[in-house]
Amino acid sequence: MWRHIASNAVTLLLVLMFLAGGVVLWGREEYSAKGPLAEQICLKVDRGSTMRRVSRALEEDGAIRSGTLFRLGADYGDKAESLKAGSYLLPEGASMAEITEIITKGGASTCGTEVVYRIGVTASNVQVRELDPATGKYVETAEFSPGSETPAAFTKARSDAGTRFRVAVAEGVTSWQVIEGLKSVDVLDGASGD
Repeated sequence: MWRHIASNAVTLLLVLMFLAGGVVLWGREEYSAKGPLAEQICLKVDRGSTMRRVSRALEEDGAIRSGTLFRLGADYGDKAESLKAGSYLLPEGASMAEITEIITKGGASTCGTEVVYRIGVTASNVQVRELDPATGKYVETAEFSPGSETPAAFTKARSDAGTRFRVAVAEGVTSWQVIEGLKSVDVLDGASGD
């Protein structure tokens, strides 16, 4: 009788191991398979965010099918602790593995808001632009001259930690014009050398 019980226990153990192996293979395949995104989206990862928060946001946006599988894959690949704050453009059909790579490799944000300070020969201006994920092109949301009334879009963009700031200098601008133009850039600190 003990032989039958032991034999049944070994058989059950083998079946459970076989099923566990199948689940692991399925999970690995699902993690690397093409994702459900029909079009590009912009994902914002705030400072101090966790993979749990990011996976919830990705599920809500329809970028992944399973937040649990996404977190398990990131943990298995030792990338869960490498999450970087920023705004990331996720391509259509991105797999969970590709999304994990995008949000953990770091570097400059690939989408979101950008403030461009343009220093020209005759005038300077400030542009606020947002990346349209569907087209991959920047759309201007506000433009104004330094010293004039600042639009709400600029105030909002300036306070957002994910906003990129750029200075664009036109060809033919003198060094004096560059210095005067940079003085109007309110995100820069310090004094210009005399």
